Amino acid sequence: MKPIPAYLSILAISLIGANLTVASSPVPVSSTDNADRQAIEALLGNYTRCLTERDEAGFRALLLDEEIPFTSVQESTAPEKSADLRHYENFRQAVFGGSQRYRQTFYNVRIDQHGPLAQVSLNFLTEPVTRDGKSSKSLPGWKVLQLLKIGDRWKIASELYTFEG
Repeated sequence: MKPIPAYLSILAISLIGANLTVASSPVPVSSTDNADRQAIEALLGNYTRCLTERDEAGFRALLLDEEIPFTSVQESTAPEKSADLRHYENFRQAVFGGSQRYRQTFYNVRIDQHGPLAQVSLNFLTEPVTRDGKSSKSLPGWKVLQLLKIGDRWKIASELYTFEG
């Protein structure tokens, strides 16, 4: 076996190190430009407006389609194996089909975006509203929305949420 010249050994070690550095470099997640951020914030504003004003058609226009994953996930009801999470119809009936009105507000909003894919995580407060416009017991929760940019519009591709306590 011939001895490997020192410079080849150093070159080989530096190439291995360079490959490890490239492989472990994080992909930039939050590259939201100003126009996309404003569009996503407008979608969130329309979400709460449509819910409060019971604008079912407006809310439906925010969704990619009505078959998206859309469900409440509680610790006691988390599926043990793969389950159908497409429960938009349950949400629609509760919010738009009954006589109870709701107001929802968002806070601690975090938007991460890369190209046509975005994720929004946020805390929310859902308040049942009486006929005279006053709210009663508030329900705090947390949700994750996944968004897709279709053409120049952002659409909700999934929503998973949970209520606190």
